Amino acid sequence: MNNTIINFLQNEMKWNKLNISSIEKIGGLSSENYKVSYNNNNYFVKICTHNYLHTDRKSELSIINKAIEINLAPHLYYFSTETGNMISSWINGTMPSLNDFSSTKFLHKLSVALNSFHNLKCQKYFNPFNHIRKRINLCNDLNLPLPKSIDTLLNHLNNLEVKLSKNPLIGLCHNDLNASNIILTEDNIYFVDYEYSSMGDVFFDLATISWFFNERSRKNLLELYFNECTEQHYEKLLDYLFVVKFYNATWSLLKSSDSSSDYDYLAGAKMIFNDLLDYNSIRNF
Repeated sequence: MNNTIINFLQNEMKWNKLNISSIEKIGGLSSENYKVSYNNNNYFVKICTHNYLHTDRKSELSIINKAIEINLAPHLYYFSTETGNMISSWINGTMPSLNDFSSTKFLHKLSVALNSFHNLKCQKYFNPFNHIRKRINLCNDLNLPLPKSIDTLLNHLNNLEVKLSKNPLIGLCHNDLNASNIILTEDNIYFVDYEYSSMGDVFFDLATISWFFNERSRKNLLELYFNECTEQHYEKLLDYLFVVKFYNATWSLLKSSDSSSDYDYLAGAKMIFNDLLDYNSIRNF
Protein backbone atom coordinates (compact mmCIF):
# COMPACT_ATOMS: atom_id res chain seq x y z
CA MET A 1 0.00 0.00 0.00
CA ASN A 2 1.00 3.63 -0.54
CA ASN A 3 2.81 4.78 2.62
CA THR A 4 2.15 8.48 1.96
CA ILE A 5 -1.61 8.13 1.86
CA ILE A 6 -1.63 5.62 4.73
CA ASN A 7 0.29 8.09 6.91
CA PHE A 8 -2.15 10.82 5.90
CA LEU A 9 -5.18 8.71 6.82
CA GLN A 10 -3.66 7.63 10.12
CA ASN A 11 -2.50 11.10 11.15
CA GLU A 12 -5.41 13.24 9.94
CA MET A 13 -8.35 10.83 10.24
CA LYS A 14 -7.00 8.53 12.96
CA TRP A 15 -7.92 5.56 10.81
CA ASN A 16 -6.67 2.13 11.81
CA LYS A 17 -4.38 0.78 9.09
CA LEU A 18 -5.69 -2.73 9.69
CA ASN A 19 -9.18 -1.64 8.63
CA ILE A 20 -8.01 -0.26 5.27
CA SER A 21 -8.82 -3.05 2.82
CA SER A 22 -7.77 -1.38 -0.44
CA ILE A 23 -6.23 1.76 -1.93
CA GLU A 24 -6.68 2.38 -5.64
CA LYS A 25 -5.04 5.31 -7.41
CA ILE A 26 -7.47 6.83 -9.88
CA GLY A 27 -5.46 9.59 -11.52
CA GLY A 28 -5.72 13.35 -11.25
CA LEU A 29 -3.97 16.17 -13.08
CA SER A 30 -3.26 18.67 -10.29
CA SER A 31 -3.52 16.16 -7.46
CA GLU A 32 -3.21 12.50 -6.53
CA ASN A 33 -6.64 10.90 -6.24
CA TYR A 34 -7.55 7.60 -4.63
CA LYS A 35 -10.46 5.29 -3.96
CA VAL A 36 -9.99 3.96 -0.44
CA SER A 37 -11.99 1.17 1.21
CA TYR A 38 -12.16 1.48 5.00
CA ASN A 39 -14.45 -0.45 7.33
CA ASN A 40 -16.40 -1.71 4.30
CA ASN A 41 -17.10 1.84 3.07
CA ASN A 42 -15.58 3.54 0.04
CA TYR A 43 -14.10 7.05 0.13
CA PHE A 44 -12.59 9.49 -2.33
CA VAL A 45 -9.24 10.86 -1.13
CA LYS A 46 -7.48 13.79 -2.79
CA ILE A 47 -3.88 14.74 -2.03
CA CYS A 48 -2.90 18.08 -3.58
CA THR A 49 0.60 18.26 -5.02
CA HIS A 50 0.81 21.59 -6.90
CA ASN A 51 -0.62 25.08 -6.61
CA TYR A 52 0.62 27.49 -9.26
CA LEU A 53 -1.75 30.36 -8.55
CA HIS A 54 -2.27 30.03 -4.79
CA THR A 55 -5.76 28.55 -4.67
CA ASP A 56 -8.01 30.07 -2.00
CA ARG A 57 -8.80 26.91 -0.03
CA LYS A 58 -11.15 28.65 2.41
CA SER A 59 -13.26 29.82 -0.50
CA GLU A 60 -13.11 26.34 -2.02
CA LEU A 61 -14.40 24.77 1.20
CA SER A 62 -17.23 27.29 1.44
CA ILE A 63 -18.29 26.58 -2.14
CA ILE A 64 -18.13 22.80 -1.64
CA ASN A 65 -20.46 23.15 1.35
CA LYS A 66 -22.87 25.26 -0.72
CA ALA A 67 -22.83 22.59 -3.45
CA ILE A 68 -23.46 19.85 -0.88
CA GLU A 69 -26.55 21.74 0.35
CA ILE A 70 -28.12 21.51 -3.12
CA ASN A 71 -26.97 17.90 -3.63
CA LEU A 72 -24.38 18.72 -6.29
CA ALA A 73 -21.28 17.59 -4.37
CA PRO A 74 -20.47 14.39 -2.43
CA HIS A 75 -20.58 14.46 1.37
CA LEU A 76 -17.36 15.87 2.83
CA TYR A 77 -15.54 14.16 5.71
CA TYR A 78 -12.28 16.12 5.76
CA PHE A 79 -10.87 19.22 4.11
CA SER A 80 -7.65 21.10 4.86
CA THR A 81 -7.74 24.81 4.08
CA GLU A 82 -3.93 24.77 4.19
CA THR A 83 -3.28 22.02 1.64
CA GLY A 84 -6.58 21.34 -0.13
CA ASN A 85 -6.33 17.66 0.83
CA MET A 86 -9.79 16.19 1.21
CA ILE A 87 -11.86 13.07 1.86
CA SER A 88 -15.42 12.69 0.63
CA SER A 89 -17.94 9.93 0.12
CA TRP A 90 -17.39 7.74 -2.92
CA ILE A 91 -20.04 8.19 -5.62
CA ASN A 92 -20.82 5.08 -7.65
CA GLY A 93 -21.29 6.73 -11.00
CA THR A 94 -19.69 7.29 -14.37
CA MET A 95 -18.09 10.12 -16.27
CA PRO A 96 -20.46 11.33 -19.02
CA SER A 97 -19.70 9.83 -22.42
CA LEU A 98 -19.86 11.46 -25.84
CA ASN A 99 -23.25 9.79 -26.26
CA ASP A 100 -24.45 11.42 -23.04
CA PHE A 101 -23.34 14.85 -24.22
CA SER A 102 -25.34 14.37 -27.42
CA SER A 103 -28.43 13.32 -25.44
CA THR A 104 -31.10 15.95 -24.84
CA LYS A 105 -32.13 14.11 -21.67
CA PHE A 106 -28.63 14.38 -20.20
CA LEU A 107 -28.14 17.98 -21.33
CA HIS A 108 -31.43 18.90 -19.67
CA LYS A 109 -30.28 17.33 -16.40
CA LEU A 110 -26.93 19.10 -16.74
CA SER A 111 -28.60 22.45 -17.47
CA VAL A 112 -30.79 22.18 -14.37
CA ALA A 113 -27.72 21.41 -12.24
CA LEU A 114 -25.79 24.29 -13.79
CA ASN A 115 -28.58 26.78 -13.17
CA SER A 116 -28.81 25.66 -9.54
CA PHE A 117 -25.08 26.11 -9.05
CA HIS A 118 -24.87 29.39 -10.96
CA ASN A 119 -27.57 30.85 -8.70
CA LEU A 120 -25.30 30.45 -5.66
CA LYS A 121 -23.02 33.25 -4.42
CA CYS A 122 -19.52 33.62 -3.02
CA GLN A 123 -17.12 36.48 -2.29
CA LYS A 124 -14.43 35.49 -4.78
CA TYR A 125 -14.43 36.72 -8.39
CA PHE A 126 -12.75 34.91 -11.28
CA ASN A 127 -11.23 36.87 -14.17
CA PRO A 128 -9.99 34.36 -16.77
CA PHE A 129 -8.27 37.08 -18.76
CA ASN A 130 -6.03 38.02 -15.84
CA HIS A 131 -5.36 34.36 -15.09
CA ILE A 132 -4.19 33.77 -18.64
CA ARG A 133 -1.86 36.76 -18.50
CA LYS A 134 -0.47 35.62 -15.12
CA ARG A 135 0.16 32.15 -16.49
CA ILE A 136 1.95 33.56 -19.52
CA ASN A 137 4.21 35.52 -17.18
CA LEU A 138 4.90 32.33 -15.22
CA CYS A 139 5.70 30.49 -18.44
CA ASN A 140 8.17 33.23 -19.35
CA ASP A 141 9.76 33.05 -15.89
CA LEU A 142 10.17 29.29 -16.30
CA ASN A 143 11.46 29.64 -19.88
CA LEU A 144 8.65 27.47 -21.20
CA PRO A 145 8.11 27.48 -24.99
CA LEU A 146 5.23 29.84 -25.65
CA PRO A 147 4.23 29.92 -29.33
CA LYS A 148 5.69 32.62 -31.57
CA SER A 149 2.12 33.75 -32.16
CA ILE A 150 1.51 34.53 -28.48
CA ASP A 151 1.24 38.30 -29.09
CA THR A 152 -1.38 37.73 -31.79
CA LEU A 153 -3.37 35.49 -29.47
CA LEU A 154 -3.08 37.99 -26.61
CA ASN A 155 -4.25 40.81 -28.83
CA HIS A 156 -7.38 38.87 -29.74
CA LEU A 157 -7.89 37.96 -26.09
CA ASN A 158 -7.69 41.63 -25.10
CA ASN A 159 -10.28 42.51 -27.73
CA LEU A 160 -12.57 39.79 -26.45
CA GLU A 161 -12.14 41.04 -22.88
CA VAL A 162 -13.45 44.46 -23.89
CA LYS A 163 -16.34 42.92 -25.80
CA LEU A 164 -17.36 40.35 -23.19
CA SER A 165 -17.11 42.69 -20.20
CA LYS A 166 -20.01 44.81 -21.44
CA ASN A 167 -22.88 42.47 -20.53
CA PRO A 168 -21.60 39.73 -18.22
CA LEU A 169 -24.04 37.15 -16.88
CA ILE A 170 -22.60 36.66 -13.41
CA GLY A 171 -23.09 33.52 -11.34
CA LEU A 172 -21.11 31.09 -9.22
CA CYS A 173 -19.06 29.21 -11.81
CA HIS A 174 -17.24 25.91 -11.48
CA ASN A 175 -14.57 27.02 -14.00
CA ASP A 176 -13.28 23.49 -14.72
CA LEU A 177 -16.34 21.60 -15.92
CA ASN A 178 -14.71 19.09 -18.20
CA ALA A 179 -16.24 15.62 -18.31
CA SER A 180 -13.84 14.22 -15.70
CA ASN A 181 -15.30 16.60 -13.10
CA ILE A 182 -18.87 15.44 -13.67
CA ILE A 183 -20.25 12.23 -12.14
CA LEU A 184 -23.47 10.80 -13.51
CA THR A 185 -25.59 8.36 -11.49
CA GLU A 186 -29.01 6.87 -12.20
CA ASP A 187 -30.81 9.57 -10.23
CA ASN A 188 -28.42 12.51 -9.91
CA ILE A 189 -25.53 14.47 -11.34
CA TYR A 190 -22.55 15.63 -9.26
CA PHE A 191 -19.79 18.16 -9.83
CA VAL A 192 -16.38 17.60 -8.22
CA ASP A 193 -13.11 19.54 -7.97
CA TYR A 194 -14.17 23.04 -6.94
CA GLU A 195 -10.71 24.57 -6.48
CA TYR A 196 -11.20 27.10 -9.30
CA SER A 197 -14.83 27.94 -8.49
CA SER A 198 -15.80 31.59 -8.03
CA MET A 199 -18.12 34.28 -9.34
CA GLY A 200 -17.85 35.00 -13.04
CA ASP A 201 -19.63 34.89 -16.37
CA VAL A 202 -21.58 31.63 -16.64
CA PHE A 203 -20.60 31.37 -20.30
CA PHE A 204 -17.16 30.20 -19.16
CA ASP A 205 -18.79 27.02 -17.80
CA LEU A 206 -21.04 26.65 -20.83
CA ALA A 207 -18.07 26.99 -23.17
CA THR A 208 -15.99 24.50 -21.18
CA ILE A 209 -18.75 21.91 -21.39
CA SER A 210 -19.30 22.47 -25.11
CA TRP A 211 -15.60 22.30 -26.12
CA PHE A 212 -16.02 19.07 -28.12
CA PHE A 213 -19.65 19.62 -29.13
CA ASN A 214 -20.80 20.16 -32.69
CA GLU A 215 -22.92 23.21 -33.51
CA ARG A 216 -26.21 21.40 -32.99
CA SER A 217 -25.29 20.19 -29.49
CA ARG A 218 -23.98 23.63 -28.50
CA LYS A 219 -27.21 25.27 -29.54
CA ASN A 220 -29.20 22.55 -27.78
CA LEU A 221 -27.28 23.25 -24.56
CA LEU A 222 -28.02 26.97 -24.81
CA GLU A 223 -31.70 26.29 -25.54
CA LEU A 224 -32.01 24.08 -22.49
CA TYR A 225 -30.08 26.47 -20.23
CA PHE A 226 -31.74 29.74 -21.29
CA ASN A 227 -35.02 28.37 -22.71
CA GLU A 228 -33.92 29.97 -25.95
CA CYS A 229 -30.86 30.16 -28.18
CA THR A 230 -30.31 33.52 -29.81
CA GLU A 231 -27.56 34.52 -32.23
CA GLN A 232 -26.07 36.60 -29.42
CA HIS A 233 -25.99 33.57 -27.10
CA TYR A 234 -24.21 31.45 -29.67
CA GLU A 235 -21.70 34.16 -30.59
CA LYS A 236 -20.86 34.71 -26.93
CA LEU A 237 -20.43 30.96 -26.39
CA LEU A 238 -17.91 30.79 -29.23
CA ASP A 239 -16.07 33.86 -27.94
CA TYR A 240 -15.77 32.24 -24.52
CA LEU A 241 -14.63 29.01 -26.11
CA PHE A 242 -11.56 30.89 -27.33
CA VAL A 243 -10.98 32.13 -23.77
CA VAL A 244 -11.46 28.64 -22.30
CA LYS A 245 -9.04 27.07 -24.77
CA PHE A 246 -6.44 29.78 -24.15
CA TYR A 247 -6.85 29.26 -20.40
CA ASN A 248 -6.32 25.51 -20.76
CA ALA A 249 -3.38 25.89 -23.14
CA THR A 250 -1.46 27.99 -20.62
CA TRP A 251 -2.35 25.56 -17.82
CA SER A 252 -1.09 22.60 -19.84
CA LEU A 253 2.14 24.41 -20.71
CA LEU A 254 2.77 25.19 -17.03
CA LYS A 255 1.96 21.62 -16.08
CA SER A 256 4.58 20.35 -18.55
CA SER A 257 7.33 21.79 -16.34
CA ASP A 258 6.93 19.36 -13.46
CA SER A 259 4.45 16.63 -14.34
CA SER A 260 5.05 13.04 -13.25
CA SER A 261 2.24 11.82 -15.51
CA ASP A 262 2.70 9.85 -18.72
CA TYR A 263 0.57 12.44 -20.51
CA ASP A 264 2.54 14.82 -22.75
CA TYR A 265 1.35 18.22 -21.47
CA LEU A 266 3.70 20.10 -23.78
CA ALA A 267 2.21 18.41 -26.83
CA GLY A 268 -1.26 19.08 -25.45
CA ALA A 269 -0.49 22.77 -25.02
CA LYS A 270 0.89 23.02 -28.56
CA MET A 271 -2.22 21.35 -29.95
CA ILE A 272 -4.54 23.83 -28.22
CA PHE A 273 -2.41 26.83 -29.22
CA ASN A 274 -2.55 25.66 -32.85
CA ASP A 275 -6.32 25.33 -32.54
CA LEU A 276 -6.54 28.89 -31.23
CA LEU A 277 -4.72 30.19 -34.28
CA ASP A 278 -7.24 28.42 -36.48
CA TYR A 279 -10.14 30.37 -35.01
CA ASN A 280 -12.57 28.97 -37.59
CA SER A 281 -12.13 25.56 -35.98
CA ILE A 282 -13.91 26.96 -32.94
CA ARG A 283 -16.69 28.63 -34.86
CA ASN A 284 -17.33 25.84 -37.37
CA PHE A 285 -16.55 22.63 -35.47
